[in-house]
Amino acid sequence: MTIRRAFRCGHQLKSSCFHGRHSIRSMGTFVPNLSPVTGKMEWVLQDEHYDYHQEIARSAYADMLHDTERNQKYYLGLKRAIHLMHQSGQAAHVLDIGTGTGLLSMMAAASGADTVTACEAFVPMAECARKLIQQNGFGDKITLIPKRSTEVTVGKDSDMPRRANILVTEVFDTELIGEGAIGTFHHAHEKLLEKDCLVVPRAAKMYVQLVQSEKLRKWNQLLPIKIKGHDDVRPPTEFSRCGGAPSLHDLQLDQVSCDQFQPLSQPIKVFRFDYTGKSEIKFKDRSKLTVESLNDGRIDAIFMWWDLEMDPEGEITLSCAPSWGHPDPENMQWRDHWMQAIYYPNVRRSVQKGETITLVSNHDDYSLWFDVQDFSEQKLSEDKRGVCRCGAHMTYSRPRIAMLNDDYRNTVYIHTMKQVVNSQSVCLCLGDGTLLPFIASKLGAKKVYTLQSNPLCRRTLQRYLQHNSEGECVQIIDKLPGELTAEDLAGNKIDVVLAEPFFLTSVLPWHNLHLGYIVREITQHLSPCVKVLPGIAAFRIMAVQFSDLWKIRAPVGICEGFNLESFDKLIESSSDKTDAYIEPQPLWEYPATCLSQPITVMQFDMSRIVENTKSQVVENTVPFDCDGTCNGVALWMDFSFGETEISTGPVTPPVPGAKVQWDRCTRQGVHLFRLPQTVCQGDILSYKVMFIPEAGEFQFSFDIQRKRSKVT
Repeated sequence: MTIRRAFRCGHQLKSSCFHGRHSIRSMGTFVPNLSPVTGKMEWVLQDEHYDYHQEIARSAYADMLHDTERNQKYYLGLKRAIHLMHQSGQAAHVLDIGTGTGLLSMMAAASGADTVTACEAFVPMAECARKLIQQNGFGDKITLIPKRSTEVTVGKDSDMPRRANILVTEVFDTELIGEGAIGTFHHAHEKLLEKDCLVVPRAAKMYVQLVQSEKLRKWNQLLPIKIKGHDDVRPPTEFSRCGGAPSLHDLQLDQVSCDQFQPLSQPIKVFRFDYTGKSEIKFKDRSKLTVESLNDGRIDAIFMWWDLEMDPEGEITLSCAPSWGHPDPENMQWRDHWMQAIYYPNVRRSVQKGETITLVSNHDDYSLWFDVQDFSEQKLSEDKRGVCRCGAHMTYSRPRIAMLNDDYRNTVYIHTMKQVVNSQSVCLCLGDGTLLPFIASKLGAKKVYTLQSNPLCRRTLQRYLQHNSEGECVQIIDKLPGELTAEDLAGNKIDVVLAEPFFLTSVLPWHNLHLGYIVREITQHLSPCVKVLPGIAAFRIMAVQFSDLWKIRAPVGICEGFNLESFDKLIESSSDKTDAYIEPQPLWEYPATCLSQPITVMQFDMSRIVENTKSQVVENTVPFDCDGTCNGVALWMDFSFGETEISTGPVTPPVPGAKVQWDRCTRQGVHLFRLPQTVCQGDILSYKVMFIPEAGEFQFSFDIQRKRSKVT
């Protein structure tokens, strides 16, 4: 089991609904909260057990339990292990490490295990497992220990009376070893298992593939911004040469279409982790393999995935491969708890078809890193993992780098700025780490200021400033908007406010309305005829049918014959106490079908967004334009730059009944219905949206109404 990516579920900022989900309770605690819209610190009353409930709600157990292939193959692996143990004349004593809901332990008991011991360190889940085990009739067959496996003792008057001879565990994440699987297996074999035990799964195999991809390169390497008729905005040389951040880039790799990359190698097995105890699982290991390039190209990225050998004979395989590397691509299981990952090489090199490439793979007990050895430069040391050497990758996330490299966005900015910037213009550029100041300077602005209170953004832009020799024109100001003085601007009044709608505190699309609040704070520094771009922000929604994303919030109910409804109630209760009504998701990774036309709910003038302090309420309906299953509502913002828009939602006009193409540089908002509803053309989605200007908060309510009956 793995907790989903932090930016997907760990940063759920409050956006409430009208149904009392966030009502004040009799007991609670005030916690500080920085409003990403207003930029002000607020004190928010939360349930006194907020952190506890949030940890339960965000634990992603439900996502894992909807993984039918995983569940069935664990069940088959356990049945075979127990059968083999009985066939050898021995009792089957099963140990389940990290039992979660107790599902694997109940599978073992139902498969005829003589004893089952389950350990679970997460206390609320241990209590839930205890309840589920009792409710499913296994209370006298399963012993539950609410401890980490490394704290479990064996012997008389200990946690376990004897060592187990079958181990079943699921301690894997997208990186396979990131949850400490190596240490868990090591300790179990040393302290908790018989020498000749059976293990489910018995082994894991890890694969990588070398590829060329301009699309993926733009997620990792800062590229020049080309301005026709003017000098380029050039990244510092060290930015272009740096391999990037050492962490994995985890995503749904099947959503990177095959026309967006060129394979330079076949999938290569780089590691096999033997969990049986018959050979050592090294805490630190390194493999060096030579492969032959399939095509001419440049090594931009390294794909990674892994498989599990689920039974003692190794006949049952569970694969996490993308479709082109999968043993059964027609029957692939969707999952979000185990994805694929991308790593970026430290040494970028071009290769020719048939050329030999040396691939070096490394792991320690928690992480992986890969590189391609270039003997002409000898940059790869034996023990040093790749690290960001330039600092830019510590400033910019990968989606942010993709945004800065986005040709469409930059074309819009350049075209718009050519209309409003001239040799007399005094410009103020907003947006954390934005490169707009350098575009404005290249286009001939008289003076360009940018507010950069974040030290990492400021340092990165300072290096851009030096490399592009814009020191006379561009000035980076280390202040918050409310701290700006006339002296900072040398007495100048701002003629043009140019903003890239991106702020580090923004998680949901409308958080970038922060721009309007900045404009309010700097009003005294603006000329009477100031132009503010973007001028209008449109808040839009659309009813959708997600192919799979809905499963992350859907109740489990019956799983492989076991009743998990008490687990569903626990998750629902904790989610009601902590979850936002709307959550951020990178929807380009999650196929969705458009069920209605996109509707503009509200529009905001960036130059006067908070002139009216009264709450704005919009209540209306959206007709469904085709039949389908509505399991979600997507929400996003579109920003107008003159006659052109930059969307944080669909990048092409959505067509009812067709797949939606989403912007890949931003996260959209999504509301997932707990119970998906079958809808027909003519049914309606009713919505109510309230905007509270002074707090910068939105409140939402959605409901599906049939032609003849209402469904909540």
